[in-house]
Amino acid sequence: MQRGKEPARQRRLVGRRSCLAFAPLKLALLGRNPENSREAIEEIVNDGNRASAIISRIRTLLMKGTPDRAELEINEVIREVPRLLRNELTRNRVSLRIELAPDLPPVPGDRVQLQQVVLNLIMNSIDAMRTVTDRRRELLIKSAKHLDRVLIRIQDSGSGLDPAQADRIFEPFFTNKPEGLGMGLSIGRSIVESHGGRLWALAGSDGALFEFTLPTQD
Repeated sequence: MQRGKEPARQRRLVGRRSCLAFAPLKLALLGRNPENSREAIEEIVNDGNRASAIISRIRTLLMKGTPDRAELEINEVIREVPRLLRNELTRNRVSLRIELAPDLPPVPGDRVQLQQVVLNLIMNSIDAMRTVTDRRRELLIKSAKHLDRVLIRIQDSGSGLDPAQADRIFEPFFTNKPEGLGMGLSIGRSIVESHGGRLWALAGSDGALFEFTLPTQD
């Protein structure tokens, strides 16, 4: 019984340690700027939540067993993600446009896992547009019927992808971000492929374009 509880205990400790790693710096800032206390405390909480989320996503992906598959309305799965990221989109001044095709056939899949794919791609686009200052930061999310599959497209107005890295970015631990772990896109591709689909990126000068397909319900 004790051994069964040990992995969960270790995961909680890792999450807390990740959070506490940032705490001394944030608390030092409190002493200098008491008026920023609320912001500093929120950052500590957010850092801890992000660390815990990463650990949880990796653990879930590596767990053996049958995913929780159900018949999904893919447009509703997509719509829920921007709601979760509303503050992130606002804070980074990103203009969001959603174009979802009507009457798409249902998709068999795990709702949480597929939302994780969309979330990872949106966050990747937000990160790519942080340095954009000479034009609007625009994010487009589209869905469409594609042969016997559903196609989801996420496009941003960032600096685009290096053609030489368009496929390498899906490799585990490959990242161009100083603070990045290089796991988000790799996890996303693994999830899509476990659902019988494909995820790829297209390089170009008009921002990055990510697309993935999913098989529809027979």
